[in-house]
Amino acid sequence: MRFRLATALLFVAAGVTTAGAAGLTGMGANIFGSYFNFEKANLTERPVSKIKVGKLSIELAKTQLSVLQKAFGGTIQQSESANWICYHSGDTNSWFISNALGGQEFVMMVAVETSTKAPAGCETSESFTLPEFGIPSLGAKSAEIKERFGMLAGSSKLAYRADRPGGYSDIAQYLGYVLKGGTVVGMGVGETSIPTEH
Repeated sequence: MRFRLATALLFVAAGVTTAGAAGLTGMGANIFGSYFNFEKANLTERPVSKIKVGKLSIELAKTQLSVLQKAFGGTIQQSESANWICYHSGDTNSWFISNALGGQEFVMMVAVETSTKAPAGCETSESFTLPEFGIPSLGAKSAEIKERFGMLAGSSKLAYRADRPGGYSDIAQYLGYVLKGGTVVGMGVGETSIPTEH
């Protein structure tokens, strides 16, 4: 089953639209929406296991948005299709997003981008630091991504996906990069369930 179709079916089953969450912007909107093509798995192992934000360790589908709020402050933004919290720090914006699969509570996607301006709903926190994904991130060169994951067609937008068994459904972890002049200016990672035939 196609990844987009499977994701759309899951959202429809949950009574949620996949058109996007009103209010999400930048890389937050990109990783949540259909900016990237994650149709096929092209990695054998999931690229991200934990995301570090200072001393805080975040696991997709296991860490609640409220944990981030407690650690760094900020307001959990809400819409019908997603809840998220966004932080602006220095010259970056960072989104932590939950959707219906995360019960609008657990972090299912994390996105970061280079930007000197904070979008609406993105708050400044003195204690917040840029997330560390354990893989090439903001400022990385295309050569680093090629060495780690292999380069795909298209030099400004790259999409990777790895699937793993998860009981009645597979778990797909997806990773998207936006590059400008061969340098990463935005990235996002997320997880979703893909129905399987048993």
